[in-house]
Amino acid sequence: MEMIPSCHLLLEVSDSAHVDAVRRTVVRHASQLTGDETLLGRLTVVVQEMARNLINHAGQGELLFRCDEAGLEVTAVDRGPGMTNVAQCLSDNYSTTGTMGAGLGAIQRMSDGFDLFSQPGLGTVVQARFHLGQRPAAGALQVGAVCTPYPGETLSGDAWAVLGNRVLVCDGLGHGHAASTASQKAREVFLGHDPHIPLQALMEQLHRALMSTRGGAAAIAEVQPAQRQVQFCGIGNIAGSLLTDKARSMASSNGTVGYRIGRIHTFSYPWDDSSIMILASDGISTKLDLNAYPGLRVRHPGVIAALIHRDHKRLNDDATVVVVKNG
Repeated sequence: MEMIPSCHLLLEVSDSAHVDAVRRTVVRHASQLTGDETLLGRLTVVVQEMARNLINHAGQGELLFRCDEAGLEVTAVDRGPGMTNVAQCLSDNYSTTGTMGAGLGAIQRMSDGFDLFSQPGLGTVVQARFHLGQRPAAGALQVGAVCTPYPGETLSGDAWAVLGNRVLVCDGLGHGHAASTASQKAREVFLGHDPHIPLQALMEQLHRALMSTRGGAAAIAEVQPAQRQVQFCGIGNIAGSLLTDKARSMASSNGTVGYRIGRIHTFSYPWDDSSIMILASDGISTKLDLNAYPGLRVRHPGVIAALIHRDHKRLNDDATVVVVKNG
């Protein structure tokens, strides 16, 4: 089966003229994965409403689009006035700008999955998800991610992937095309590996595969709910953190995958139904404190990832953050 590459877009929305352009761009990319006219019609309305809301309510913002073989995600992110009463704002008859007030309600109804987080005075994140093919299996991990390139580049030097209960994040050395080649090679090997082999053996496979590239940093995590643990194997500066009753950093070894590594280690950490795992490349600041966002922990991982990216991305590198919770 041919591997379908993941797609990440970050689209600036700062003028009413951007609304139609953003809608066309998203629908064009989605059309490369599905010919379902009904789904594309719903997606069209959702993107139009999200982009228009960014202008009407926040003045400007970003629209993030992610697609792969599992589905499509559209996330609107802003630093606007936020919402004081989310339930009221979801009502079809409520408006703060003199419009019909059907925007958020329409987005929620037309999506297969919907979530939002808002803080008065600090902004809002709204996410809509669309399934392609089968819906996620019961008990499958919930995963959200944002992956954006170094400013001015069209390709991200980072990559990430999920296979079963295993998650990969790879940061190709540097940025641009050569970095992307390294990280995409790691993604390809990861998605084709035998999920029963130990994480150390998988990291060795990545190391050998990346020898023909400039190499990079990589981290692999495996959530094991039955054992109430998560295993973590990292080399280089992919930051792994685990939020349970308290925040805990996960340990990586020194080295560069594909160039020079020492002994590969796998560490185990406790995991329960409330755990949140965050994996991030060094384009994301490690000074994360979700307690600064009351109520965020219960939101979908995609919303959490988008907010972390909004508030903690650095402008001097590719930026990737992956958030994982129990399904």
